[in-house]
Amino acid sequence: MPSITDLIIRLQPYSRGLKEFIKKHQDFAEALKVNNPNRFVSVGGIVISFSPLVPKDKIIGFYVYDNKEEKFKQDIIVDVMGEDKEFVVYTRYKIKSSCVKDINEFEQKYGKGIYYKGFHWPKFEEIPEALKPNARIALQLAKLKNLEPKNLTEAEIEKFDRELTELGV
Repeated sequence: MPSITDLIIRLQPYSRGLKEFIKKHQDFAEALKVNNPNRFVSVGGIVISFSPLVPKDKIIGFYVYDNKEEKFKQDIIVDVMGEDKEFVVYTRYKIKSSCVKDINEFEQKYGKGIYYKGFHWPKFEEIPEALKPNARIALQLAKLKNLEPKNLTEAEIEKFDRELTELGV
C-alpha cells in the first residue's frame, strides 16, 4: 500500500526520473518540504533555471508556503547533468547525505554571491507571475492552520492510489 508521502509525490509536477529517485531515497523524500503537509502548503509549480557556473546541472525551484514561519520558501533540487537520473536537494534539513545538502553549499557552488541571491525565501512579489494564482491559494489554505490534514484510513489511501493510477499519475 502506498504511503501519504507516495501520494503527495505523485501529485507534484516532477519529472518521472525525479519521482523514481525520490522513491529510492528516503532521506531525499523526508527532506522535501512538500512532504510535511502539516507545516507546508505546496504552491504546485516549479521553476527551471541553469547557473552559468555549472551550466549542465538543471536547477529546479519548488515553492511552498511555511505555515509556522508565515513565509514562502523554496526547495532547490538539482538535476545533476540534466539527465533526470541523479538529484540533490539543497535545504536547511537537519540530516545530510549525498543527495541532501545544506542550502549554503548550493549558494557556494551555483551562486558564488552573484546568482540566486535571496532565492530561498522569496517574497510574494518575487514569485513568478505564472505561479502567483497558486501562491494566493496557498496563502488562503495557510489561514486554515487549525485544520490539519486528517489521518487517512487504509481504504482511503488505497482509493486515492487507484484514482491517481487511473489518471496516469
